[in-house]
Amino acid sequence: MAIAYIKSDKKSEVRLVIGIIVMTHGNFSEEIIKSCELIAGPAERTAALKLNRNDNIEDLNKKFVEKLNELDEGDGVLVLADLLGGSPSNVASLNLKKGGKFHALTGVNLPMLLEALINREGKSLEELVEACIEAGKTGINHINKVLSSM
Repeated sequence: MAIAYIKSDKKSEVRLVIGIIVMTHGNFSEEIIKSCELIAGPAERTAALKLNRNDNIEDLNKKFVEKLNELDEGDGVLVLADLLGGSPSNVASLNLKKGGKFHALTGVNLPMLLEALINREGKSLEELVEACIEAGKTGINHINKVLSSM
């Protein structure tokens, strides 16, 4: 089990950190994490799982379960998938139906993942889920309309 050591002026505290799995079609999961790292620094306790053409769904499921167990320190794991009904989200759904103790969202975008990475400390998994949904929605804007309202 990995733990985060948070240094303060008074003493070091030990806090568990919510794990994050980004699971998508193709290399999107790896690349969106890299994009977040450009903005916010290293994405610790985060895993990218990808499904490419001719990959086996059972292999993806096996990797998913392994990462889920590796990243769950006790505060839970947030799973971000690309498309509801796609194979990556179906793998998450299958494991939820089997009693998985994690939360899963679809429609992963950069604002959603940044929210998860930057604000996961100090929030419960349920609070983080709600914050990610809001960030994902508010991150979608029609720039023309934004500019015309200024």
